[in-house]
Amino acid sequence: MTKLKFFKEIWKASRPLSLTLAFYSTTLGMAIAHLEEKLFTGRTYFDIKLIILVTLAGIFVQTATNFINDYFECEYKNLHFTGKKYNFFGQKRNYFDILIFNLGLLSFLITALLGLWIINLSTGKLFTIGFLGLIGGYAYTGEPIVYKKRGLGTPLSFVLMGPLMIMGTYLVFTQQYSWLPLVLGLPISLLIPVLMLSNELRDFERDKSLGIKTLTVRIGFKNAKLLYLTLLSSSYLLTVIFVLTGYYPISTLSVVITIPLAVKAFKNVAQARKTGVPVTNQLHLSFGLLQLLALFLA
Repeated sequence: MTKLKFFKEIWKASRPLSLTLAFYSTTLGMAIAHLEEKLFTGRTYFDIKLIILVTLAGIFVQTATNFINDYFECEYKNLHFTGKKYNFFGQKRNYFDILIFNLGLLSFLITALLGLWIINLSTGKLFTIGFLGLIGGYAYTGEPIVYKKRGLGTPLSFVLMGPLMIMGTYLVFTQQYSWLPLVLGLPISLLIPVLMLSNELRDFERDKSLGIKTLTVRIGFKNAKLLYLTLLSSSYLLTVIFVLTGYYPISTLSVVITIPLAVKAFKNVAQARKTGVPVTNQLHLSFGLLQLLALFLA
């Protein structure tokens, strides 16, 4: 294998396109702090440094989660890596699998160091949220918990990548807890389990045959489709409600232009097409970008 292909495989394992989940959640926490005029202190260098650190921490914890997920699912992935296998935590693994696992641990370490730096610059209240984020990221597919196989992957991904990350970011810039970031972050956050479900619906037959008890396998394909549609519709409905109640600027209604893309995503997912995942990802990108721009420009 050439060096270029080797690094491409590492890049693929990090799932870079999925990192918009962390980027949007951290940015959303900042946007809500901005609505309360608490994002900027007037110290330009300090403000920019804190924004960069929080964004990097979010991206690194998701990258770590992606690497660990890739390692523990390598029994049906990375099959093209052949050659000698080594004893690694009681199992036979090839060199690439071991490298991915270690990159995951390294990314978690970087996240922890960034978190401690952020706490030093802001508030110690962030420690619990950061700790839960690290544990939750590893346990997604990491042994011995593996909550993905317990049907908890979709709901806990929503909690960890949505409300928890948004609240953590909001806390950094305001030093206080509030229900506001949890509620106002829902329209974008609900698209996280939507994206998770698009993966589960696509892989339904494979996961079922491998005994991977994802939420979709547990509740059935039909019910998972209904849940996908309900969560998707709720993102638009809540946006309208927040505008009518004055919590969102009217410009956030610009997300309605993504409805045709939402319809396309659902049609693809409902038929378990592989295109369901990228189209749902495009929807998350478009919806989130429009809403974040509206919040920052308010």
